[in-house]
Amino acid sequence: MIAAWHRTEPREVRPFFQLQSAEDSLRSCRIKLFKDSDISDETSFDLDEIAFQKLDPIVFFSVVGPETWLPSGLEASDLELVLVATHPFLKRSEVLASLPLSESLPTDWAISPEILGRFAGGRNLKLTVAICLRYDREPMPGSPFVVGHWLAQKTFSLKSRATPTLFDLRTRTDEEWVAAHFPPKTLYFVEYAGGIAEESEEDTYVARVYIHIDAHNKLVSSPSLGDAFQPFLATEIVLSILTESFSEWKSLDTPHSGSPLATLLQQLGKSSPITLSALKDAINTPGRARAILQDRLAVVQAIK
Repeated sequence: MIAAWHRTEPREVRPFFQLQSAEDSLRSCRIKLFKDSDISDETSFDLDEIAFQKLDPIVFFSVVGPETWLPSGLEASDLELVLVATHPFLKRSEVLASLPLSESLPTDWAISPEILGRFAGGRNLKLTVAICLRYDREPMPGSPFVVGHWLAQKTFSLKSRATPTLFDLRTRTDEEWVAAHFPPKTLYFVEYAGGIAEESEEDTYVARVYIHIDAHNKLVSSPSLGDAFQPFLATEIVLSILTESFSEWKSLDTPHSGSPLATLLQQLGKSSPITLSALKDAINTPGRARAILQDRLAVVQAIK
């Protein structure tokens, strides 16, 4: 069992040229979301609140035999299969399973209600199956050598239709708030970077949001509080982003396909379509925009 699993490369970068043949070793891993659902090859799912209430995920492992892709210098015993749960908003990551590749592997792994409870009930949860290095090794060009370096991975994303993924979340202590010229007990601050109306990759962040570490820790340690407060905070953050970026999209008739703005409209319009024109009218009256976001992000429903 490794102490911590990490990924040091961005998703579009292939980590080690010596191990290109390993990349497809996890392609056949699949997932089942509900007791009565089929096993799926898909990796991204948009779910509503009713679906999250029924969520009962099982990850099905399928690993191509290491003898077909391991290069010289690496043995199956050097590697392990890991299952990692991460939550971008809560900044939480947990290794759920760590299994030596040289041993008999289970066919599936159920995600318990207790685990889901630690990750906002599965809302915006990412489940990553990866093959990574178990031990540090002597550095070799093009080959992994640091414990936790991944050789292959497949990620299943359970996206909440009620929580847009527009921003990256960071924490700040009292001292860090003061150093950034804010009051020490600032709850959150939205730093908009730009690009909401431009075509971009899926799940591109257009803002960085800082939240006080004490508030963040309380939300993480109390799942019921976190579940209730997250949609409210998301409403305020999204409103800040839309207001600050309004000059970039107020003259558009339709959002550019593939832009974060188009994705946001799609997410907000899952239950009832919302047009760009309607969103522009609402932003001109921020109180109305807030009300629309509270409705579309299920703020009331989250208060139990």
